[in-house]
Amino acid sequence: MISISQATKNDIGILTDMRILFADELAGKQDPETESGMRRQLEQYFTEELNHTYLCCYARINGVPGSIAGLVLRKQPGSLKNPSGKWGYFMNVYTLPEFRRMGLSAQLINALTEQAAALGYTSFELHATPQGAKIYEKIGFQLHPEPTYRKFIDA
Repeated sequence: MISISQATKNDIGILTDMRILFADELAGKQDPETESGMRRQLEQYFTEELNHTYLCCYARINGVPGSIAGLVLRKQPGSLKNPSGKWGYFMNVYTLPEFRRMGLSAQLINALTEQAAALGYTSFELHATPQGAKIYEKIGFQLHPEPTYRKFIDA
């Protein structure tokens, strides 16, 4: 049995655990000190931003949290393609390996898109792993040719 839930403050532990599992899968298991710092930051972020600038849904399969997706809501100056300037950025789209290929990520992204659209958001973006690209293309995302540059500074 699959159930889809809108995350609330009562779910911060689930969101934090799933985000850490996702990070571990992408970058490898981190040392306890790094993971502890990440856990504290995530708990603080979710406490402050959940259902304000960050929407999140997750799926339970037979009562077990098995898939998650988050959507950061941001506003910026409008453009010709997005006059409202309202953007949704999907992140932390992750499904535990044993629950993959069940369409869970697509269901969660579609649920979040509907919620954001009701708030006036009409433009969405994400970064994809090679494994996720097909899912996103199937539900209407297109690879954008514009390059992204990043800069990280020490805090």
